[in-house]
Amino acid sequence: MSSLPDDRDRPKTLSQPPANPEFKVETLAPLPKKPTLMDLLVGRLNTPRHGMQFAVTPHVAQSAAQALKAGLDEETVLACLLHDIGMGVARPDHGWWGAQLIEPYVPERVTWAVRFHQALRFYPDASVGYEYPAFYQSLFGPDYKPPEYIEAAYRYARNHQWYMSARHVTMYDDYSFDQDLPLNLDPFVDIIGRHFRQPVEGLGNDTSPSAHMWRTIIDPSKPL
Repeated sequence: MSSLPDDRDRPKTLSQPPANPEFKVETLAPLPKKPTLMDLLVGRLNTPRHGMQFAVTPHVAQSAAQALKAGLDEETVLACLLHDIGMGVARPDHGWWGAQLIEPYVPERVTWAVRFHQALRFYPDASVGYEYPAFYQSLFGPDYKPPEYIEAAYRYARNHQWYMSARHVTMYDDYSFDQDLPLNLDPFVDIIGRHFRQPVEGLGNDTSPSAHMWRTIIDPSKPL
């Protein structure tokens, strides 16, 4: 003879999860209804996140300025400007996050350079004067060995036709942390206009595969 389960056997449901006292909603300045890349660089990525002492935008602007001064082509300069944009989503593997974020909007070589700078930065290249960054000794430890997926990405990139695009990103990367230098994005306005396909709906409002990632940057304090 079957019987109905008593209350002890029924799954417990909550109409609302308990509040997390450590969760704090960040108050951010409003963005335009159709935000552009420049809006996010100034209005969202200009504040340190994920435990970083330095905000993304000043760092990448200084990196791109050095690349521009060195006479590099516009796509490489744009890659320098966007190389750490993935930090707006997550700190680990930010090169891959960043490449996925910008892929629908930039030339393929820009995406490639952003993706593979993640691996190349761990490997010196004496032919262009790139050395292993000194501060990695304290960040990762003196005996650090990159994981196999980083090693595999490096081996692949080292023999690729676009190797120098990603290598140039690393060359102008870790020397770009002058916190006293005023932010200046003016030199990149036309480069962005020529090489970044701004969606008419605004970043985060279109149907690209990475629109949700832009929304995460736009409103990082959403509880869900």
